[in-house]
Amino acid sequence: MHTTIDRPAPSAAQTVYLTLKRRILDGELAGGDMVGEQAVADELGVSRTPVREALGRLQAEGWLKVHPRRGAVITAPGPGEREDVLAARALLETHGVRTAVARGTTPALTARLRASLDAHAQAHDEGDLAAVATLDAQFHVALVAAAENAVLDAAFSTIRDRQERMTTRALWRRLDVGARVLAEHEELLGLVAARDVDGFARALDRHMHQVHG
Repeated sequence: MHTTIDRPAPSAAQTVYLTLKRRILDGELAGGDMVGEQAVADELGVSRTPVREALGRLQAEGWLKVHPRRGAVITAPGPGEREDVLAARALLETHGVRTAVARGTTPALTARLRASLDAHAQAHDEGDLAAVATLDAQFHVALVAAAENAVLDAAFSTIRDRQERMTTRALWRRLDVGARVLAEHEELLGLVAARDVDGFARALDRHMHQVHG
């Protein structure tokens, strides 16, 4: 007999936070856009208090800046953010693959990557841009998780959302990049399966700079 676990419904502030953050990651809210407390409250059917709480949380994470009596302004990516994100990703993802090779866990990692990539291909074929960006991020999360290091997982989580926003914007900017990402992920998966860490590192660096260049 299965036991059903009742999960508490998200608070109003959490709902506002998740809604606004998703719009930022999807590019619906871009750098410089204004977000008004009352407009968000009216749209989502909540009071201004949870909106204010959500905006404060997003400000603490660096997604926007709150201006008293004016609303909030979405923060644009900083001039060095792209290179910082790519450098951090390269270190963490290559370390994950290197650890998997050393521990003999590449078959399990390859299976996880294959499942992610198959779902990615389906979302691409269906034109679901939001799902494509999310699944792209999941592919790279799996590479980091292969190290089975909670500290590194936590470090990567701080840049994962920024990676997703970068990926979504790249897909919108260049229509051909979606198919290229799939092809290059196939290459990365093949290098993981072959346990070629150096080849993986080179291909990852090339992949990231081509997508986000």
